[in-house]
Amino acid sequence: MAEKPLTIGRLAFRNLVAKPWRAMGLGILIAAFSFSLFAGSVIDRQLSKGLAGLSERLGADVLIVPYGYERQAKAALLRGEPSTYYMSAQVFDKLKGYPGVVAATPQFFLSSLSTSCCSERVQIIAYDQDTDFLIQPWLAEKAPAVGDGEIVIGSKLNVDPGDELYFFGKIHTVVAKMEPTGMGLDTSVFLPMAGVRALFPYVPGLAEKVGSLGGIISAVALKIADNLRPKDVANAIMRDHAIEYNLDLVFPDAIVTETARRLGGFSALSGWLAAALGVISLLVLALVFSVSAGERQKEFGVYRLLGATRSWLGKLLLAEGVFLGIAGSLAGLVLASLVVFPFNALIFGSVGLPSLPLGPWEIILRILISLVLGALIPPLASFRSVLALTKASAAANLRVDE
Repeated sequence: MAEKPLTIGRLAFRNLVAKPWRAMGLGILIAAFSFSLFAGSVIDRQLSKGLAGLSERLGADVLIVPYGYERQAKAALLRGEPSTYYMSAQVFDKLKGYPGVVAATPQFFLSSLSTSCCSERVQIIAYDQDTDFLIQPWLAEKAPAVGDGEIVIGSKLNVDPGDELYFFGKIHTVVAKMEPTGMGLDTSVFLPMAGVRALFPYVPGLAEKVGSLGGIISAVALKIADNLRPKDVANAIMRDHAIEYNLDLVFPDAIVTETARRLGGFSALSGWLAAALGVISLLVLALVFSVSAGERQKEFGVYRLLGATRSWLGKLLLAEGVFLGIAGSLAGLVLASLVVFPFNALIFGSVGLPSLPLGPWEIILRILISLVLGALIPPLASFRSVLALTKASAAANLRVDE
């Protein structure tokens, strides 16, 4: 079998293989840059989409909750942390006709238990089908009406429509699955207010509270007239009813603002980290290529004796850099994918920020950008050495160009 011609590409590859430890060390630098660039851009984009979804889907101007439960309300919305809290249902009657309020709807938040009474521990959110303007708009096409014993589940729960879940002594049939929201609602369970009231007798300590308070709810979501400031109406409500019913309030816009601030900090950190690794890689590789070119003068001299031109030697160095960049970038992309995608829920759960998954084309675009930028660093780093080599005197290279 005839031997394949020794092209610049094959020779560059063999040169890298001949010095595996040096190639591996340089490749790790490129891999670190590619890893940080791809992982950072994917996470940042998922958080940006989650923030946009959060802004669109919160839907209420003010959320009235029991005093001291502001943090739990935010945690339930953002991260789906299960909790149970309640106040008198009379609060809804007082607020639904309050001056400046154009729409009001009650909700009830109930945490299931990780015991034999329940299939799994999740946040159960009950809504009023007659007044709701927060949950049902997401269900208009999938489940316009949810009947007795039926529930809707968040997108991240590993259950499908038609399956059954067991909560507090009652079997519930899953009738629909929500689209991803990027919030804690993705791990929550939804059912009508009548459905959650049927569970009260089976929830330890809750039935007594229902009787003593004349009915219970967890929150009242309010829409405020466009010509009024939500803060002004909320302050008036607190002045009139906060002491009587022991109330607190949450502004959904404030949640979005706070989340945007935290997201901005993360974006800046990931951007600076990728930039720093890119600059460090470029400088280190430039130094290594410069030293290597000096050490390889004898090797280059042999190439010149065999008929190689100075431009050919420059192309050889560039080819080695391209191979090194592609290999390092691919390694970084594979490692980033093994970290970001399998541990997606853990990552975003730890930062406590809403997120939405990326589409295939968004991922492909970020792969290409990371691959191209990572592959460009070694050729750029070797440019000075290539320039010096191609301008070297004929005597230094043992032979002049023809």
